[in-house]
Amino acid sequence: MLKAIKRLALLLILCMLFTLSFSSLPRLYMEKENTPTVQTTVPVNGEVTYSVWRATIGAEMADASALSKPLVIPSSDYSALSDTAGFEDKGTEGLLWKDGESWIEYQVDVPEDGLYHLGLVYDSVHSNGMDISRGVQIDGVLPYKEARHVQLKRVYKHANFPPERDDFNNDIRPASVEVPGWKSELLSDFTADARPLKWLLTKGVHTIRLLGDRESIMLKELFVQAPIELPSYAEASAGYSQADANGDWIQIYEAEKVDTKSNTSLQLQSNNDALISPSTDGLVRYNAIGGDGFRFGGQWLEWEFEVPKDGRYQIGFKFLQKFLNNSYAFRTMTIDGDPLFQEMQTVRFPYDPSWKWQGLTLSDQTNQPLLFQLKAGKHHLRMTVNSAPIKPVYEGLLRNLSQISQLNQEIRRITGNYDKSSGSGGNVDLNRDWDLETYIPDLGQRLQMMIDDMNQLADELSGITTGRSDTENAFRSGAEDLEYLKKHIKQIPNRLNTFEAMQNNLAVWANVLLEQPLMLDYFWVAEPGADSPKIRANLWDSISKFTTDFSHSFTIDYEFRRKNPEAIDIWVNRGRDYANLIQQLADETFTPKTGIPVNVNIVPDAQMFILGNISGLQPDVALGVDGAMPIDFATRGALVDLSQFPDYKEVARQFHPGALRTFHYDSKDYALPETQGFNVMMYRSDILGSLGVEPPETWADLVKILPSLQQNGYNFFIQPGDYQTFIYQNGGELYAGNGLKSGLDSEAAYKGFQQWTDMFSLYQLPKEVPSFYSHFRLGDIPIGIIDFNTYLQISFAAPELVDRWKIVPIPGNKQEDGTIVRWSGGPLQAGVIFNKSDKQDESWTFLKWWTSAETQSQFGNDIEALNGPEFRWNTANLHAFTQLPWPREDLKTIMEQWKWYKEAPQVPGGYFTPRMMSFAWVNVTGGKLNPREEIESAVNDINREMARKQLEFGIIDNQGDVQHELDVPLVQQPWEGGKP
Repeated sequence: MLKAIKRLALLLILCMLFTLSFSSLPRLYMEKENTPTVQTTVPVNGEVTYSVWRATIGAEMADASALSKPLVIPSSDYSALSDTAGFEDKGTEGLLWKDGESWIEYQVDVPEDGLYHLGLVYDSVHSNGMDISRGVQIDGVLPYKEARHVQLKRVYKHANFPPERDDFNNDIRPASVEVPGWKSELLSDFTADARPLKWLLTKGVHTIRLLGDRESIMLKELFVQAPIELPSYAEASAGYSQADANGDWIQIYEAEKVDTKSNTSLQLQSNNDALISPSTDGLVRYNAIGGDGFRFGGQWLEWEFEVPKDGRYQIGFKFLQKFLNNSYAFRTMTIDGDPLFQEMQTVRFPYDPSWKWQGLTLSDQTNQPLLFQLKAGKHHLRMTVNSAPIKPVYEGLLRNLSQISQLNQEIRRITGNYDKSSGSGGNVDLNRDWDLETYIPDLGQRLQMMIDDMNQLADELSGITTGRSDTENAFRSGAEDLEYLKKHIKQIPNRLNTFEAMQNNLAVWANVLLEQPLMLDYFWVAEPGADSPKIRANLWDSISKFTTDFSHSFTIDYEFRRKNPEAIDIWVNRGRDYANLIQQLADETFTPKTGIPVNVNIVPDAQMFILGNISGLQPDVALGVDGAMPIDFATRGALVDLSQFPDYKEVARQFHPGALRTFHYDSKDYALPETQGFNVMMYRSDILGSLGVEPPETWADLVKILPSLQQNGYNFFIQPGDYQTFIYQNGGELYAGNGLKSGLDSEAAYKGFQQWTDMFSLYQLPKEVPSFYSHFRLGDIPIGIIDFNTYLQISFAAPELVDRWKIVPIPGNKQEDGTIVRWSGGPLQAGVIFNKSDKQDESWTFLKWWTSAETQSQFGNDIEALNGPEFRWNTANLHAFTQLPWPREDLKTIMEQWKWYKEAPQVPGGYFTPRMMSFAWVNVTGGKLNPREEIESAVNDINREMARKQLEFGIIDNQGDVQHELDVPLVQQPWEGGKP
């Protein structure tokens, strides 16, 4: 009997384990039951989002039904304009709406109260790769946050397919060409809803105001229509003819052979899977599409396909989803512009932990294949990135980040503990207990609300994932941490680091939660009953692939170096896409115009320039050279003096004098700048607005607002190593005019040094900030001086902060005439010509072409079109810089700061200056020595090293007598810009 009970218990345990194992398998359409609902009625950071609006205001009104056909308003029938200069009536061609902060209003008369769709018929004007964006107000009000930036997509085609080949027989990614023509689109936001946005209109006349946001547009019509409720597949297919289940027709369509696409960043990909390239030749072949570039809500790919006869067909995809751990990538599907039924609005592509290709047939909620009733002939299949299913969780994440940050700041204000450098959370007193609930009576309730919210969000995630995701783990971990704090409230002041750790752990997912990457190899259209295509390689396929690759490894020149002996050799210290694009531009424009052929080759490591110089293996021209390197080479006679060319001064006028002086040495000029960094001040407008604080114009203004910031638990960020800004703004220079001594022994330089160190020692700015980006997002450092890379990072990797930050010029020092001096620098990359080149004139012709406004503008737009806006090219050519797709207000700020650009000159031994200034900063801010003693000590050490290098290069003799002086260009006035 006991054995029988044991067997029964064992059987029950095995059944439970089997059930758990089965339930963890990916289910493409099945929903988990009793999934808790997240707090969709709670505003996020005080803003009503679309999901909140739909759950509250929008829920009180039904869809309109009385409007039998769309209500169309021609673009010329506007009721009001912000200004006539921003618009131009083109008659039958439509209304040209120029880029700018303008608006246009239309009157609409609807027959009943209800929810409606709004749509536009439009076309783009300028092809620069950016989405068009407009805001929408109803009777003077933005109904929800998403109405502020409604994206209107462009349409692109690949310039050629199959891709062209380079000199090594590798595929070249085809260029994206915009397709002009009217586009009729319902206003949508696929990060909020897979369906078009809804707008509440009561019966009668309403004013719809369209707000200029980004990009010019040609507007033809505005239209209003009643929403159409999609049927389920069961409802839609009830009237279909019975499908033949014994068909044998199937057609595979390569996904990379896309017909049209929404964004230039949707690029062909190269994948080395055995089944994708069974006849691989070991070279680069673009045989898939999507991947990490196909991840943002609203992006779409569209393919053309054809069926042989009227009938019902299945559609499936071969896809790779290794990007979202235990999560789905969501897509919305349409055929000929129609989603057809509800199941097509949210199609799930599951994660595969083996990182292998999978197959998915579009199916219903019971995993039965969907059968599409299609007419014989051509059709269009569109796949759109849909992140709406994850949006409630994303908003919950932002909500909790905001609540954690707010509670953290409150506790710090009560305890006076603003020091975040200590591992335990600052200047804690472990022997002191705090009765926090006296100061925050609802503390326990607030903690419990966050605990419940995080657990609900984790449960919500478990219902829309294939397993326990990393984000779910972050929520559950956060809930556990809060649960501990709730049980030990008196210990919270001694565990404030828990809040920071929790914020950092959760904030990681704010950046990527809405992203839905997916790679596609092909899709198939088949009659029911046809054999499914083979998705994964078997053992024999893998062995065959390995054998082929191994044999090709003996025949392929993996250096991929162009070796035309008649051409000038260009070495590029950048990635392959950059080098390929430079080669392509040279082949298309430079060589046909000049007759000079060009070999563009990649140098993966800048050390290759040094090794090449030592070995005698040098190019004619090098690009992507770090700003300090040209003078290092020039002092050793390795580079050509560009100022010897008669048109050098004319060419140099395109660039800032504060950049050119970095490449000047001993009355000669050795490089032209390619890229130029910049510093600007970025601030959280929402946080500073709540404090009633204005961004500082001067450092004196900063000192005035610091108490307001720090008393509320905030701070200001300055890169600790940026001493140049303060030296230059106080009128100092790093070196004497003859380039033989440090210039830091002047009173102006000392004043700058003291101002720099005072920021950290006297005013307690943070000395260590591993990531300003993270602290800026969390909100505890809501303002600071940032560089170009951080600007891009926050612009494109912090979507939750849209409209909550701005940039302005950095603070400066006010002069007696009222001028604010804002000198600051930034990293440079340059192009140089090597002295051993026997094609110096041809190389100079190339360098002029490459750094020209026309070429730099084209290259900048092309590289961004190829890889997305995160790859914006910060060209040093002023005119070209303004032709890139910068946000209008940001460009205005950058141009104002650009006037004050000044980088350090390069002199022998100058590398000792940043080293000794760093030591001096550590000693002063650490309280060891006073600023005067430290700067004097640093100057002595710098002069000693400079003298050693001057002796090496024969500038002084063994007795220290000067053999000849150098010249350091002075830049004392802001640059108003040159003409190319």
